[in-house]
Amino acid sequence: MGLLNLKLIRSKQRFVDYRDYIPFEETIEGAKQSNLSVGDYIDAKHNKPGATQDTIDEMTKLGVFAEKIDRVCEIGPGSGRYLDKVLQLCHPSYCEVYETAEDWKNWLVQQYDLIAQPTDGKSLSSTPSESIDLIQAHKVLPGQPSLITFRYFTEMARVVNKGGKIVFDIVTEECFDDATLENWLATGRGYQHYPALMSKQFTIDFFARRNCAFVGSFFIPMKPGKTECMVFAKK
Repeated sequence: MGLLNLKLIRSKQRFVDYRDYIPFEETIEGAKQSNLSVGDYIDAKHNKPGATQDTIDEMTKLGVFAEKIDRVCEIGPGSGRYLDKVLQLCHPSYCEVYETAEDWKNWLVQQYDLIAQPTDGKSLSSTPSESIDLIQAHKVLPGQPSLITFRYFTEMARVVNKGGKIVFDIVTEECFDDATLENWLATGRGYQHYPALMSKQFTIDFFARRNCAFVGSFFIPMKPGKTECMVFAKK
């Protein structure tokens, strides 16, 4: 460029922050060495010990498992630590996942009797409408841009059966007190849209317009803060 002799190059590779992606081989090996299940190892290393089971316990209190769940779909299961506990509780005849990480997806297919659907990072295009009893996403939406989250909201409302449950966690305004915000600012420099703030009331209203009633919510740790896990029921 002029006197500085600089050249501008347009990069075709978009920056992606992989800081919160849980590495496959390192995690599997770490779990073996620690004599822990993969899920317990991830909780201990990346979040809070017992956080996954706490999530399932709170879902139980809100009646997620009160009725028969025969068909399950999970968005972004990763290691399958939430899915594993759901499968043990429900014993569904059908389970499908939408997982973009090839290594984790292949591992899940080997570990469980499930279908790995094709992914496009924004939809549940292979799943028929009103075909799922429980659709869930854990620690996925806090890392998505708002428009992608809205797409997934729409898709979850579409695929769930009448009477079925929708479960996901987001970072709401109630997750951002001053102390927690300071923690994020201190430890999260360099993050792009993560963690993405999503209005709780907007979310409740969004699903209400799609005949999905808000059942309740609870907080779950997501270092260095927390997320709010929300439960809806299709009417």
